[in-house]
Amino acid sequence: MTSRTCVTFCLLFGWSVTFATNEELAVLPGLVIADVTVVSPERTAPLERAFVRIVDGRIAQVSQRELRAETRLDGRGRFLVPGLIDSHMHVGGVPGMGAEHERRHPDLVSAYQVQQPLSYLYFGFTTVIDLFGNPDDIGEWNAQGTRPDAYFCGGTPIPNGYPMVLFPEEVRYHAAPYFLYDARRPDSLPNHIEPERHTPEAVVQRMASDGAICVKAHHEPGFGMFRDLPTPTAEAVRALVDAARAEGLPVILHANAKASQEFAVETGVDILAHGLWNGLHHDRADLTEEVIALLDLIVTDSIGYQPTFQVLHGELDLFDDAYLDDPRLADAYPEALLEWYRSDAAGWFRAQVGPGLSGPDAARIYGPILHRLGQVVAHLADGEARLLFGSDTPSAPTYANPPGLNGLMEMRRWVAAGVSEAQLFRALTLDNARAFGLDDEVGSIEVGKKAHLLLLGSNPLDGVEAYDAIDTLIFDGRPIERARLSARWVAD
Repeated sequence: MTSRTCVTFCLLFGWSVTFATNEELAVLPGLVIADVTVVSPERTAPLERAFVRIVDGRIAQVSQRELRAETRLDGRGRFLVPGLIDSHMHVGGVPGMGAEHERRHPDLVSAYQVQQPLSYLYFGFTTVIDLFGNPDDIGEWNAQGTRPDAYFCGGTPIPNGYPMVLFPEEVRYHAAPYFLYDARRPDSLPNHIEPERHTPEAVVQRMASDGAICVKAHHEPGFGMFRDLPTPTAEAVRALVDAARAEGLPVILHANAKASQEFAVETGVDILAHGLWNGLHHDRADLTEEVIALLDLIVTDSIGYQPTFQVLHGELDLFDDAYLDDPRLADAYPEALLEWYRSDAAGWFRAQVGPGLSGPDAARIYGPILHRLGQVVAHLADGEARLLFGSDTPSAPTYANPPGLNGLMEMRRWVAAGVSEAQLFRALTLDNARAFGLDDEVGSIEVGKKAHLLLLGSNPLDGVEAYDAIDTLIFDGRPIERARLSARWVAD
């Protein structure tokens, strides 16, 4: 039947006909992902039998009408989602190694630095944010050929507070260039430091000019060696918040204790980094009315919340003798580094975390805290809190925070705690992008945004394991077979 005859019969019998435009039938520049189900957080429902055209690394068209291009990627039976965002990671350092180990094993350090960005991509993360970074490290990362886009927050510790005290005294002012001057201790600075360069206004302006997209403050009165360290004043953090808002930068507060999260509500910060595990009775797992009231204020004030379950699991897993037998570690870590983790030398951090602790003792101590954290996250999820996904990889020098894989484990913790698949999806994509001012570029499948996409074998709204069923990763419009990003492939 000719098209003219078809039109005649269709009009006579009332059939509905939709004709493709000349543009849609033409072979256009770029890549088309064809006949795929688009799952994107701004949509109320998946878009089935869709065609997505990518040109020059950006999304040019999203349509249910057929599109053709120079390159075609068949999406039948698969699901296209935005690339994931880990809004809490750290570019520098090798998990499980201290500074002395890195000096002794430069070959292992180099192998890890090559694999680290590939591991994030392997597990679906196309955008990462270093919450205590600097422009030099981020510049080196982004200069690599195959890697997620990286951004950074400038960290603003006070000289005698956390985490500045973790750095050797001779390098700490270099390692934390955006520190805040603490007027309560005017004699705490070396003679060559000018206090006026370390006011809230001055450090925020310097961060913004250096390319930071956020500001990180710290309130750490919580545990061990940090219990008696000074914390910043409320006045200083309010001034930091005001200065950051003038530059359009969100303020994240490291706050894992009840007092710290109350401080966050008092000072008006935008995002909380870490769940609530300190400053409460460690042997009481259930939430008190006082804690519930605090969580409700966090919901009401729309403060973003990064639970970071894997911080605690990354310590607890050190006491699991079977941890290093997990075959998935071979996707995240170079083989030679995994072998080093099995050596006696790699047990140094376990000894530091819990001298004299056996596995059962560690589980007994961590168990109530982890149970309470699950209750905190469940309560926030029930209240539709602004949950934001961050893995804090690595949270400490522990090999139990593998790049990329740590994020997948964090996702599973969220769902086990009661976060819905839809809430997790938003936290991994558009909600993270909006919180850090990146939503014009990433976070959803919309025309004009970067083509950072994942082609999955199942729908992530149906189950968290979809994030480990990546068929193809598309970065800047370039399809990459997932297996080629694994440390196993690099080793071959």
